[in-house]
Amino acid sequence: MDKVENRLNLDYFMAFSNIIKELKYLGLYDPYEVWKNYCDYIENSEEYRENPDFYQGFKKISGLGLEKIQQIYANQGLALVFIHYGVYRYAFKTILESVVKVRPDNLVLLVVDQESYNSEQQLKKWLKVYDELNIQMVIAENQSTGLRIARHLKKGGIVVLFLDGMTGSGNDKTPLHLPFISSTINLRSGFFRLLHKLETPIIGAIAPTENELLISLPIMPNDIFISASSLMSFFRQILIKDPSKWRLWYRHHLFTHSFPEIMEIPNFMNQSRVWVCDEVNPKIILSEATGNVFKYMEND
Repeated sequence: MDKVENRLNLDYFMAFSNIIKELKYLGLYDPYEVWKNYCDYIENSEEYRENPDFYQGFKKISGLGLEKIQQIYANQGLALVFIHYGVYRYAFKTILESVVKVRPDNLVLLVVDQESYNSEQQLKKWLKVYDELNIQMVIAENQSTGLRIARHLKKGGIVVLFLDGMTGSGNDKTPLHLPFISSTINLRSGFFRLLHKLETPIIGAIAPTENELLISLPIMPNDIFISASSLMSFFRQILIKDPSKWRLWYRHHLFTHSFPEIMEIPNFMNQSRVWVCDEVNPKIILSEATGNVFKYMEND
């Protein structure tokens, strides 16, 4: 059978590799179909990314109600935690539009990595939304960010963080190892240690579909591992149902700790499709059977 060579940019190439590696152990998915849906999701989400007014709002809010979050915020600081899934921008926008009414003059700290901070500067309409909601971005890699978050929470403020951002200042000597879909991932522990020390409640939120916003019950950080595990379990139930809507597949390999120990025999040479990325030197090729990446060997 003749092989059909498909050329991909590096992000789509690595996303496909990571999707295969993550999902090949489960009998629930065709990794290729999940990847195609992921590509469609990335392309369609650009409109949401560029224009905050494009989205008309959620028809259903499940779990903890917005009024309950307002009541918590009226008495103490809190951590609102999301992942880059579905219409995630509108998830945190919807919650904050309601919650900031309790203390409209207070800042909201949005923790982002340096890469995200730089890209957000190009999204002028979203910067206007941040200004209207009194959101201030702080960079996770800066050494002063942890102290600033602590002071803000002590004063009863809100901190917004994306759990899958995976970045922070320095190396984490005691990362948390938590289940993702089939893999175990490394999760930075510093944020959870801080919340534990300050006794700050954690509320997770995710949009399973464009019409529904799901909000977790408050998670009290009495135990660092249990609170992190509870939060990840809240997100994981949605990830398993439809993994194609998670935006960060392209960098998932940077944070995986381990995969299930299952015997496998690579047979990518029998595949009729060949996946190549020539944005790096030397070029690389992807095994659709295993998700492994190899140097590309030109035919003689």
